[in-house]
Parts: sequence; structure tokens; C-alpha cells
Amino acid sequence: MSTEQLKTKKKVFSKILNKIPHVKYTAYVKDYLFRSNVVSSIYVSIIVAVLEIWMLISVFTGQIFSDGQRSFLWLIQHEAAYIILLLTAIAMLIYSIAYLRGKTKNVILGSIIRVFFTIIAISFGLYISYKSYDQRGQVFVFLTMELFSLVLLIWHPINHFIILTLSFGIYLYLQSTIKPLTYSIFVNSFTCWIVLLMTGLNIHHQRRIEAQKDDNLEKLTLYLKNKSLVDELTGLANLDYFQRESIGILNNEKTDLSKVRFVFMDIENFKNYNEKYGFRRGNKFLRSIGKEINKTFDGDIVARFSDDHFIAFTKAENLEEKLLHIKEMINTSEGEISLGLKCGVYTPIDRCIAPSIALDKARYASVSVKKHFMHDIAEYNTDMDSEFRRKKYIINNIDFALKTGYIHVYYQPVVWAPTGKICGAEALARWDDPVYGMISPGIFIPILEEYHQIHKLDMYVMETVCKNIKYAYENKHPILPVSINFSRLDFELADPVNEVAACIEKYGISKKDVHIEITESALSDTDDKLKKAIDMFREQGFSLWLDDFGSGYSGLNVLKDFSFDTMKIDMKFLSKFSENKKTQPILSSIVDLAQKIGMQTLTEGVETPEAYDFLRSIGCQRLQGYLFGKPMPKEDFLDKIISGEYEIQEVC
Repeated sequence: MSTEQLKTKKKVFSKILNKIPHVKYTAYVKDYLFRSNVVSSIYVSIIVAVLEIWMLISVFTGQIFSDGQRSFLWLIQHEAAYIILLLTAIAMLIYSIAYLRGKTKNVILGSIIRVFFTIIAISFGLYISYKSYDQRGQVFVFLTMELFSLVLLIWHPINHFIILTLSFGIYLYLQSTIKPLTYSIFVNSFTCWIVLLMTGLNIHHQRRIEAQKDDNLEKLTLYLKNKSLVDELTGLANLDYFQRESIGILNNEKTDLSKVRFVFMDIENFKNYNEKYGFRRGNKFLRSIGKEINKTFDGDIVARFSDDHFIAFTKAENLEEKLLHIKEMINTSEGEISLGLKCGVYTPIDRCIAPSIALDKARYASVSVKKHFMHDIAEYNTDMDSEFRRKKYIINNIDFALKTGYIHVYYQPVVWAPTGKICGAEALARWDDPVYGMISPGIFIPILEEYHQIHKLDMYVMETVCKNIKYAYENKHPILPVSINFSRLDFELADPVNEVAACIEKYGISKKDVHIEITESALSDTDDKLKKAIDMFREQGFSLWLDDFGSGYSGLNVLKDFSFDTMKIDMKFLSKFSENKKTQPILSSIVDLAQKIGMQTLTEGVETPEAYDFLRSIGCQRLQGYLFGKPMPKEDFLDKIISGEYEIQEVC
């Protein structure tokens, strides 16, 4: 054979080998197949044991009542063979039961017993078939043992092939020593070999597929479980895992609560970092910080709370040093954006406290130092606790307060400066609570904004104003336009344009009876949604008022980019009116500017006749303040109008 022919044959042989499927077992599949064998071994060993006991009795009694055809040596040999197989089956049964009950996990021992049983069973089949007096039935013992060993028990395909082929080869050889083999014996033997081979391979394939499906399901379950407990970005635990683990520690009687702390960490200025360097670099930074926090609090429960916020449940010992270390790493991070770290710490005093509440308190403490340059760490104290409880009370009771009428709509008069007569009013919310009494709007409004609940209040005020105007229509009371405040969040959380339009239609009032006030600080030249809403208000015929002009830093840009009918000048301009010499020229310039761009003006916070006279002299059309009246209930406001204390300006 030439070298080229040899190379060609090697290539062909190599291709054939590559096409043969390789059976590779994962640890789970191996365990599944082994356990399946253990379960099958119980049935096999019981059946074999029963058969061998029956054969022991049958052969022994048969020998006694027979005509002496079988020798005593034959009896001893056969009985010994039955006993050996019986003992092997019992050994396999004992191991299988012990394994399933968890008494042993020795897989090697189980494999040895299975191999030993197979050798004994096949040897038994060969021996009995060879020594059988019944030549017509000798093959059945051999085939029975083959079925027990190679079909009911699962073998690796290669091992199955080797054992089956070897045992059939020995069987044919032994039979040939007794009597020359005929063509039919070869054909039938090969047929049986094929059937047993295919049956064994098919059973193995089915069990392996079942195992792989279960393995994939286990992996998927584990993946979903880990995904539900791990923060995808940083690889730290998530809030669910944090709460579960911290509850366990809190409930442990051995835990000294005075020595553990909940920590809330807030990375300052991270929003600007993201805007400058992009989210990819921002995410990389968060991952590095997460690793450092995890390393610093090694052995403690650490998680990512949300965004650039991290939390820890840790020992009190050396806590400040750990936090300062993390802060230093953040401060020295590469980049032009200055980053910082604000931390809140809470010491649990009750084992039953929910971790979410404990974290809220730690977060509350971190917020308390948010704008304090010299302080980065704050521990939750009794003063904070009082504020925190009130804050939680407001959030938890806003719906109930609106439903039961604890929140009232008050009206503060707006006067027409040239005449001093009433030309309108501003609707303001007041919360008269049965627990806290009169809660200042300076307290509950920022809290509602922080927790994105402000739209509930503003929509309630709007609905109440429309209802009260409808009441004035029906009772022939004087009608004054009322201004209603809307915040930026209202346009994110609700649809004020359609809400107002629907409410006006519902109560059958005029659009001229309602003025829309939007705070200057809510406006941004990048907020397209708010711009569109303002344009829609104007298209529908509403009067638009710019509230708190001058309270922010973008006043002139607002005047350039947005179109309003009236400018409300912030009351801070009138603070110390008679003392601050800059106040008057500034106010005069603002009013003059408004007139030049076609806007009317309203100045808030008018408390003295001196301020009133000045504002009237510079052309400010509307005024509002304690000089003309504090915010008051609808009934008091109406009484002052009916009694003549407030005169109505017919044309404004």
C-alpha cells in the first residue's frame, strides 16, 4: 500500500471517528444517571433475589424427588451459583436503600457493587446455560441475565457495547464446545445482540436527555434565583437579598443590636459624571466602587440600593474609618468631575424593625448632610426620628387626608394695584390634621414632591376650585378668577392640560375663571414635554402665569424661551424692603422689562403700605400679601366679599 493511499485511508477513518457522537456527562447528568441506576437496582435486586430463592428451593426439592439424573456435585455447583447471585443482589439492594435514604453517598462503592453484580449475573447466565440439562431452554437464562444487567441497568454506550459483545462472544464459544454452531444460531444470536444493544443505547439516550433537561432546568432555576438576588451591574447583592439576610441577623438573639449598623451611601455629583463621560464609563465606575465597598465591608452584607446608592449592614467597629476610606477612593477617582460620598448610619433598637424602614432612616440621615460641605457622615438621632415619622405620616396619609377632607383649599386675595380692589385669588392647600394639627405647606409640599405624590394634591385643588366656582355660579355670588399652581412633577405624573379641560367641562365654568400658575424653577429649555403642555394651555385659551419669578437663576432665559401672560415676582424681593436700597431699582427694572415684552406683573409678599405705594407707582398691576389678606377658607373669603369689606374690581 502506497503512502498516499495510507494517508487517504487515515483521513477517511478520521472523518468517520469525528462523526461518531461523543457522550459527555456533566456532574448533574452523572448524578442523575447514577441515581436512576440506584432506583433500578432496587427492582432488579428484589426480582433476582426472589428468583434465586425460588430456584434454590426448586432445585433442591427437584433433586430430592428426581430419579437421580443430576449428580450431587451438580446440585452443589448450581446451589452455590444461586447463592452467590442472591448475595450479590442483596448487597446491591442494601446499598441502594442506604443511598436513597441518605445513609451513604459513596458513589464509588455503588459503582463497584453494580459492576460486580453485572459480572456475577452474566457469569451466572453463561454458567447455567452451559451446564443446563435442557438444551432447548439454556439460552433463556443467559438472555435473562443480559436483560437484568444491560437493559434494566444503565451503562455508558461504549461500556454497554463492550460488555454485551464480550458476553455474547463467550456464550457462542461455550455453546460451540458442546455442539457445533449452526447458521441459525449465529443469525439468532446476532439478532438478539442487535436488539439488546439498541435497547440499551435507546434507554441510555432517553435517560441522558431527561437528565440534560433537568440539568438545564436546574441551571435556569439557579440563574433566575441568582438574578433575583444579585445586582446585574455591580455583581453585589440586590435589595431583596439584603433584606432577607439582615432580617435573619436581626432576629438572631445572639446579635447585639448596639454593635451593628445600617449604612446608606450616596455618591455625590454622579449625575454630572454620567453626563460628561457617558453611561458606559459611569457603569464601569460604579462596578469599581461596588468592588471596593464589598472588599472594605468583607464579611458583612453589602448591596446596591439603586442608581449611585449603596447599602451595608455591618459591625459598628471601625465604621467611620471604612467610610472615609471609600470616600477617599471616590474623591481620588480619575476625572474632572468632583465626586463625593454622603453617608447615613442607623442603629437598630428593635429586632422586629423591617430592613426597609431601617434603610429609610439611614438614608434620611445621609440627606441631612447632603448640602453640608464639612460633614459627610450623619447618624440618625431623635430629632431626625421626629421629622422622619412626620414625613412617613404625610406620605402614608395623603390619600386618606384628601378623601376625608382634612386638606382644605384656602384663598388669598389678589388686588388690582391702581384701585386696591379685589381682582382675583390664589388657591392654596392647607392640611388640618387630627394628629399633627395644622401642617404647614412648607413641610408637606416638599415631601409630596420628593415622593412623587404632589400631583394628587394639585389635582385635588384644581377639582375643588372648579367645584367652588360652580357653586358661586349657582348661588349668584360674585365670580373671581382663581389661579392654580402646578409643579414640574405634575406634568410627569399626570396630564394637567386634559385634566383641567375635563374639569372645566364637567362643572360648566369658563376658562377665564381659572389661571394656570407654573413655577419658574420647573421650567427648562430641554423639557419638551412641559413646553408642549404650556403651548396646549395657551391654545385652549387659558391665562398663563409665571410663578416665583426671580427665585431661581434662569429668569431671563425663561422669559426668552416661554410665553406667559403674567409674571409673579417672588416675595423675597420685598424682604427688608425699607432697609435694602437695591430692592426698589431692581423691582422697577423687572416691572419695566415685563411691560416691554407684553407681560403684566403681580408682586407677592406685600405687607406694608410703603411697599404698596411703591409698587403702584412703578406700574405693577397686581399685588398679593398679608396687607390685603392672609389665605382663608372659602366661606371667610366669600363673607368679606358679601359684607363689602372686599370690593370687586370689575375690569382688570
